[in-house]
Amino acid sequence: MSNFLVVLKKELMDLFRDKKTLIFTILLPVIMYPVMFKIIDTTMKDTQNSVTKNITIAYKGDTESSIYKMLKGSSNITIDNEGNVEDKLNKGKLSLIVDVPKDFDSKVISEGQTDLKIVYDENSNKSAMAASALREMLDGYSKSIVDSRLQAKGISTQVLTPFEIKQETLWNKKDNPMGAAILNILPTILIIFMISPTIGIAADLVAGEKERGTFEPLLSTAVGRTSIFWGKLGAIASVAFITLITSVAAMLGSMMYIFSTGSSLSIPIGAFGVIAVIAIFVLVALSSLEIAISIFARSVKEANTYLSGLLIPVMILTYIPFMMDAKSIGILFFNIPIVNAVVVMKEAIAGIFNPAHLGIVLGWHIVYVIVSVIFARYMFSREEVVFRS
Repeated sequence: MSNFLVVLKKELMDLFRDKKTLIFTILLPVIMYPVMFKIIDTTMKDTQNSVTKNITIAYKGDTESSIYKMLKGSSNITIDNEGNVEDKLNKGKLSLIVDVPKDFDSKVISEGQTDLKIVYDENSNKSAMAASALREMLDGYSKSIVDSRLQAKGISTQVLTPFEIKQETLWNKKDNPMGAAILNILPTILIIFMISPTIGIAADLVAGEKERGTFEPLLSTAVGRTSIFWGKLGAIASVAFITLITSVAAMLGSMMYIFSTGSSLSIPIGAFGVIAVIAIFVLVALSSLEIAISIFARSVKEANTYLSGLLIPVMILTYIPFMMDAKSIGILFFNIPIVNAVVVMKEAIAGIFNPAHLGIVLGWHIVYVIVSVIFARYMFSREEVVFRS
């Protein structure tokens, strides 16, 4: 135990003596998350404000129609019919194309039914928001026509609205929906940012020492290979855990400061416990695999290549549950490595603590940790691996 602590202390001192480790594990998340969320918030507000202030449209149809006159008289709508309007819409110079049939007014007067087409660019947020705003305006105009028809016939306008639907969410009314959306992808982001800094550290801790010629002298000391292995594993896991805590604190702090308006983001206290336990299992298993890969590599460059091959599949697996509803996740996903960690975290954040799901995931992660540690320990014991050249 004392030898393990000596190795752990030595590795941690070496890591934190390097300013790059401090920057990437502590300072970077503290700076990155506020900046990232502020940019998202500012961009969304700028887009909303630009749509509110002015919508540039192209108009097709009779310029004497009531629709044209309404659009022309609106203070926040600019009509631009010059040039190829489809091309201008595709390039973002127009927000919408409004196509009104020639007989629109005559059909309305005769109480017939007619169509009105709005063309927008589904790849443009501004165009989609403009389409929603214009549709709301036209719905109001359509309702006013219906009300006039009913009043002309002596019928109350309330006859068409027997009841109103009011929607509420389980979130507090003051809570920002963007904050809720980001909480939904929080497990994915946490796992990715937790393991990303460990790739370079794992490559340097073992392959780097082999390349510098300091690993063989370390093995010749009185400290056993087991203590060396656990010391290096503890060092990598410690950095990953510090990154996890820093990332969570920076992310939630940034979200509450930037997105909320006097409200708080609602995360059950128990969710933090689930996230912490599962994250520890994930980081120990992945750190063990990283050490096994690093001991196999002959150089830091080779280790980084192999470790990138580990990181990419992990990232892909974390994104699989991205669009899943936390309340209707199939049992299969609780049995897939990495995916099961993300889905059980999503459930916890949503306030769901299903004992069966938690038991399945914890059981699997105990297996993952045991297998990965045994594999890494086996690689450490193989002379042909340790002294591979």
